[in-house]
Amino acid sequence: MTMKSKELKIEALVDSIGSLHHIHVPSSLAYQIRSPLLIKSFAKPGKHVLDPEGRRVFPSLLSGYKASVYDMELKVRGQSRAGLKPTDGIRNLLGVYGIKDLHDVDIVVKFLRYALQDDSITRDTRLSYFIEEVKSDS
Repeated sequence: MTMKSKELKIEALVDSIGSLHHIHVPSSLAYQIRSPLLIKSFAKPGKHVLDPEGRRVFPSLLSGYKASVYDMELKVRGQSRAGLKPTDGIRNLLGVYGIKDLHDVDIVVKFLRYALQDDSITRDTRLSYFIEEVKSDS
């Protein structure tokens, strides 16, 4: 029996969206700006390097990934200005990142099912799932 750590779950969320955005395809926007979540900046002008659409541009994939994990954890915990709560579902979270097409939502859900080895994950799985330690048989 192993534990699915909350860190692993948060990273799986970032990875699922990064995969949808083709983070490892050099011609993709996500790769070019080194941002798996295509994070928008709401900081004071000049604080971050931005693309023309207001998305943060990171100097490395590692720095973009770390910022994405931090951003994701804030949103899942309900501590961001996005207005999400841990009782909201995955679909609500994805909407905050501009992912509203149900086909894309289902791609993310399928990724999460494989990554976390949990077929019970759905569009409506509560965000609290991703901040709890859960025992599994794998």
